[in-house]
Amino acid sequence: MASTLSTERYLAELAVQRASILTKKVLSSVNKGSLSKSDSTPVTIADFGAQTLLISAIHGVFPFDTFVGEESADALRNDEKLCNRVWELVQSTRLEDEESDAMLVSPKDVEEMLKLIDLGGKGKGGREGRVWMLDPVDGTATFLKGEQYAVSLALVIDGKEVLGVLGCPSLKVLSGQVRDNFVDSEGMGLMLSAVKDKGTVVRTMGQGALLPARNIERGSNHKKLRDLHFVDHKDSKSQHEKVRYIASELGAKHPGIEIWSSHMRYVALVLGDGDLQMRIPLGRDRFSYVWDHAGSQLIFTETGGKVTDLEGRDIDFGVGRELTNNWGLLAAKDRVHGQVLEIVKRILKNG
Repeated sequence: MASTLSTERYLAELAVQRASILTKKVLSSVNKGSLSKSDSTPVTIADFGAQTLLISAIHGVFPFDTFVGEESADALRNDEKLCNRVWELVQSTRLEDEESDAMLVSPKDVEEMLKLIDLGGKGKGGREGRVWMLDPVDGTATFLKGEQYAVSLALVIDGKEVLGVLGCPSLKVLSGQVRDNFVDSEGMGLMLSAVKDKGTVVRTMGQGALLPARNIERGSNHKKLRDLHFVDHKDSKSQHEKVRYIASELGAKHPGIEIWSSHMRYVALVLGDGDLQMRIPLGRDRFSYVWDHAGSQLIFTETGGKVTDLEGRDIDFGVGRELTNNWGLLAAKDRVHGQVLEIVKRILKNG
């Protein structure tokens, strides 16, 4: 299956790069004062604009594929001024390389833009067929600060991740570390992508044709449990006291590496010094959205990581918009995942 995805991968990488350019244009407007960050307007514009460009590129070539995305167009239909601002941004965002840009379809008018957004926002996902899952701007709080955020696009076939592309427009890895405030303020950051059983690559993002990529070797983690670096954020929706107790049982430090964006936490595991991330939901009825994890999990597992829920089950991306078949999350280097999971199970069983 995965060997037939060369067209999908190339198209998805170009689409993510174009959408990332759009988000950077919004950030530039904030920095110049033409957009205020005192409200959510910049994030809203970037979300709608990036989702439009991602879906338009894929839908134009694969019209029978379906989508699951975070945003629906209802807010734009009720706000003509906001809608026009998004449309102006969508119209004006192009790749500088004509051949690459010609690969990417754009909406012809406002109504088509709204319909494209709704393909994602009102998409239901499911167990069968080809479903593209996208998060146009993951990490909105840090996006507004000019820190780390991600543009995510994944292809799921029959409920399984087969392709993941992640644009990290602000990412600069310094001394082998990924941090929210280590920012590429001049360039376009980095892009990671993976195809099932084909490994993960990383490249510098640009404004035109795709730049050369390099393979990321599958890592071998020989750290002792006490030396593991947790990746989390103090404001994430997780039972931090229990996570801290689990870390103490391992002998590890907590809090560890603070990253806000869900997708960027996987990047910290792949490119940085992070070793594991754990999410213990605040209740048994709390579940993650598929777009917060699809694609990045594949990028991580293709470099030697393992991802399950807190009961050891694989993550099920075929259930719809929410991961209702999985409770919690443990993403860790394969060598230590099993050891950590057994400790987690024991502690959660004992309350």
